[in-house]
Amino acid sequence: MKILLTNDDGMDAPGLKALYEAIKLLGEIAISAPDQQASATGHSISLNTPFRVQTTSWPGVEHAFRISSTPADCVRTAVLRLLPWKPDLVISGINQGANYGTLILYSGTVAAAAEAVILGIPSIAISLTSHTCKNFESSAKFCAQLVKWVEQMGLAPGLLLNVNVPPLESGQIKGAALTHQGKFRHIDDLEPHSELAGHFAYVLNSPSEPMEEHPDSDVAKVQAGYISVTPLHLDLTARQHWTFLSKWPWKDRNWAG
Repeated sequence: MKILLTNDDGMDAPGLKALYEAIKLLGEIAISAPDQQASATGHSISLNTPFRVQTTSWPGVEHAFRISSTPADCVRTAVLRLLPWKPDLVISGINQGANYGTLILYSGTVAAAAEAVILGIPSIAISLTSHTCKNFESSAKFCAQLVKWVEQMGLAPGLLLNVNVPPLESGQIKGAALTHQGKFRHIDDLEPHSELAGHFAYVLNSPSEPMEEHPDSDVAKVQAGYISVTPLHLDLTARQHWTFLSKWPWKDRNWAG
């Protein structure tokens, strides 16, 4: 199995190192990651800005690249230009911080996995749901198991698995659960910069909007001590609203004058 690793926390992030150690014996590994922190960059690419690719040293890895761009660019560039082979699987992580609820839309971690799907490669995005816990052991162990399941059972085209792991020891985690995206969202995560007048800065672990989560959502399962596994695809069409919207007068051309 040929596996490409990436992330949005940067090439030197401890989560990436823990992930590599957990899956290095499961296939041929390549790494393509940002040269610096690139969290919350979403699915952005450096469309009008050239970016630099540097070959870097990583023990046991023949193909490792530092890229001065976004996580999506790291995957796209590796697959289309840098690697001599097409990956069978792309894994993005292990991210420091949750990527569930509406955070999925901001996540560079999930975006890197989504870019793999665009390129026809199944993928996994995995996150440790804490900005302070530095123990990636449970996340890494589960990801290694998930890779084995993917190799054994396969993933349908266009599908990525978004994994969120509670910050608990392996023995404390209640298990893994198949989930759907929850409602979690921040409501007050901007503050004036303490040293720069007229500037603002985002706050990690800022207040979130209190709301009732469905018990089978990614947010609820993580809070209950489970690893959340949410299957995602790239079709954002709100099909459940199609019937309502189809009643609108779309053929009316009065707006044209």
